[in-house]
Amino acid sequence: MEEAIRKSALRQAREIIDSHPGHVFYAVALDGVSTEPAARIELPVLALNSEQALRRDLRLDAPVRDEEPEPLGDPAPAEDTRGGFSEDGSDFQSELHDVVVSDTEDIILHGARPDADADADADADAEDGDGGADVFAPEEDTESVEDLLGEDLGEEAAEDGSSFYSTRWNPPEWHWCSMELFDESASELWSEALTSVARRHGWEETIRRYYRMLVSIAIDLGRELAVGRNADLIAYVSDEDHADQLLRACLTPEQLAAHFPDLAALPADLPRS
Repeated sequence: MEEAIRKSALRQAREIIDSHPGHVFYAVALDGVSTEPAARIELPVLALNSEQALRRDLRLDAPVRDEEPEPLGDPAPAEDTRGGFSEDGSDFQSELHDVVVSDTEDIILHGARPDADADADADADAEDGDGGADVFAPEEDTESVEDLLGEDLGEEAAEDGSSFYSTRWNPPEWHWCSMELFDESASELWSEALTSVARRHGWEETIRRYYRMLVSIAIDLGRELAVGRNADLIAYVSDEDHADQLLRACLTPEQLAAHFPDLAALPADLPRS
């Protein structure tokens, strides 16, 4: 299961990155796995974002500015239209494999490519009316997201800085988000297998081992994708209720200090492997 998730996430992320050579990608995340007890354990979804996509989406979502109040009797102001189990996890993996029948392995490892990234780009293309062309023109100035946002988005830029609880670091708000790693039948098989293991060994222990596996995958994704123009890219498992522990587990101390200085000194429950 670990290798299947790793291969699918890496393949999809590389396809998006390679198809947007003018973008600087800053983060990739595995998202959507709840740590709260539930009827079933879900597989994560993939998300990634670039500085250019963040800038564009913030501009599109920027609210129209409020009108300035005028003294009573003055003409109404013109409308303001500005907007803008074992330690190594081997027994956990083995039990999952036993639950899932062997003839599903080809589906898992060689399933059809999900089209979530293509759908996201198609929506953006339709919005801009360019008939399918890449809506993002390559830009040379990618020094920082603050430079990219510009003074008209000062409030958004401040909001999307080092805080984990912001658009910049919230995968569901990214341009490429909620991408399924496998087709529906394969996802269902793995989810049933995880849930079956949880029934036998308890939710807490199962989800703890599951998250350790996802952290290991995120670390590998970061090592593979943080190259060239994307050298500063980070990869992590996203869960807002345990953001500090998961970020400490997925990132190096240098990455944590650079991107999340407010969390850099906090203790970690999950050691980075």
